[in-house]
Amino acid sequence: MRARTRPTSSTKQKPQNRLGLFVRSPVAGEVKTRLLSEMSGEEARDLYSAFVTDLTARLATAGYRPTVFVAGEPAATPSSLFDPKWPVVPQVGGPLGHRLAVAFEHLLRVPGDRAIIIGTDSPDVPLAYLKRAFQRLKHRDVVLGPAMDGGYYLVGLRAPAAAIFANIAWGTSKVFVQTLDAIERERLSLALAGPWYDVDAADSLHFFASLERARAMAGAKPLAHSARVLAARRGD
Repeated sequence: MRARTRPTSSTKQKPQNRLGLFVRSPVAGEVKTRLLSEMSGEEARDLYSAFVTDLTARLATAGYRPTVFVAGEPAATPSSLFDPKWPVVPQVGGPLGHRLAVAFEHLLRVPGDRAIIIGTDSPDVPLAYLKRAFQRLKHRDVVLGPAMDGGYYLVGLRAPAAAIFANIAWGTSKVFVQTLDAIERERLSLALAGPWYDVDAADSLHFFASLERARAMAGAKPLAHSARVLAARRGD
């Protein structure tokens, strides 16, 4: 009988970087609801779809293959929004904190892997921030990307930590500070990604539109789908 060989350190699987993307089914009146004072439900849906398309195109170009966690009816999410080869997982019900905790359990099934979850409210987030965030998870338990509205646009873990998502006032300016409190209570180490902004209210939408205009004036490549939706709103 042939002797079984022991696995050596060279045969052990390397830790993997796992990216999760939280997406909602783009249904008019159910996405970008904080912008409905600025635009119709259909316009908000089109803007949201443009954000998803631009962000996923950038991720694909950079070589990322995220797991897409879809809230709502997956069948209502057009396949054109992201690469059909990317794994799609329905989000569980309940508050955002519970959905994040369950998603991290899914991403971190293999010990040693590192996982980051982002949303779609920051379609122009610098991808260098993602790369550095994964690097920082080699040495820290949690990485957060602070958002200018008091929340965060990125959260990463190297082991599930459901407690940091519990009892958070989601959708308010208290999210970031309450999460810091939870990280301290759990005695977890923290690293930060660069601050960025979410486009989820009127003032941030106006800033984003101005920034896209400035990019075009400066000769930088705009976010193609988002730029078209913004131009249609202006009547260009």
